[in-house]
Amino acid sequence: MNIINTLVNATKKIVSYIVKAKKEIEISAKLRKAMDIKGGYTIETLKKFYSISESLISYYMGLQIDQLKICITNGNSKIGHVMNVSLLPIFTCINNCQGCRFFCYDIKACMQYKNVIMARARNTVLLWRDRDKFFELIEKKISHRRKNKYFRWHVAGDIIDLDYFERMIEIARRHPDFIFWTYTKQYTIVNNYCDKYGKNSIPSNFSIMFSQWDGIEIVNPYNFPEFRVYDDMENVKEHVCPGNCELCLKAKTGCPYGVTSAVKKH
Repeated sequence: MNIINTLVNATKKIVSYIVKAKKEIEISAKLRKAMDIKGGYTIETLKKFYSISESLISYYMGLQIDQLKICITNGNSKIGHVMNVSLLPIFTCINNCQGCRFFCYDIKACMQYKNVIMARARNTVLLWRDRDKFFELIEKKISHRRKNKYFRWHVAGDIIDLDYFERMIEIARRHPDFIFWTYTKQYTIVNNYCDKYGKNSIPSNFSIMFSQWDGIEIVNPYNFPEFRVYDDMENVKEHVCPGNCELCLKAKTGCPYGVTSAVKKH
């Protein structure tokens, strides 16, 4: 009976996420006009992304839970040899997409590579259905890592709630030999954690970068390092992102080390 109840509750949560994501896309046209956004993805592209994602979510919901394996990659040409885990964008960025939904770097990857959107969807459904297993599998992968002990949360997706964030922190605390970092627009979740436990309770090997975008106000009372996006980089004074996380790791600077950084919008 407990298993049935767990599945029912997970299904209800998934349906609510799907409804919210669909609503986000339905209001995109009005938002695009109101914010006078130029360029980026068309509404048709976002609708196609949503449709494919919804189909994949339905498919993975139909599998047995032991058939859902976590997808953790060991890096790529952009981030270097860095372990990372991702979730579906938009679906896990609820209320924080706004203007950036039209320029989300990961939508392009999802639409271009079938294996990318499948991995994002599988991870997201696993998280929604069995959060304990999701984090257990991540930590198992981390525990087996013998070199390049770096871990980046969310090449795509974002922190979904306070419990999720607390679990990220606990993993960093249990693996002090790793360097962890994440980018987030869920400022309220992080600030609420600090209100409750204090910023100093976040281990020093975990850097949280408050990610900025046009039209999104960063609420940062605890002075977390920020990742800023500019149209013009000529007068930028912040550390400039070199486009490869591994370069900053070797130089011991930038986002992995909690240094406010900047990148040109692309």
